[in-house]
Amino acid sequence: MGRKSRFTADEKLKYINICIRGEDSITHTAKLVGVSKSTLERWIRNYESLGIHGLNNTSKNTVYSIDVKNMAVKDYLDGKGSLSDICKKYRI
Repeated sequence: MGRKSRFTADEKLKYINICIRGEDSITHTAKLVGVSKSTLERWIRNYESLGIHGLNNTSKNTVYSIDVKNMAVKDYLDGKGSLSDICKKYRI
């Protein structure tokens, strides 16, 4: 059974823009919206790396190849960026 999001891509973008423009903090915006801070941070990362398409709701989990997983883990263990940087680089 697929997952159903409470928010459309447009709604997510509205909250992302509030944070990006500095109108409110991520913590406070997340609290007002009723999501965790980490959820709002994930929306922002997805938007920054994939644009509006990164905010679309999916009906299933994304499957990544073993090569992509290994490259991401290697880069992280080699200190080539933070977890967030590596996820953005590999779009995971």
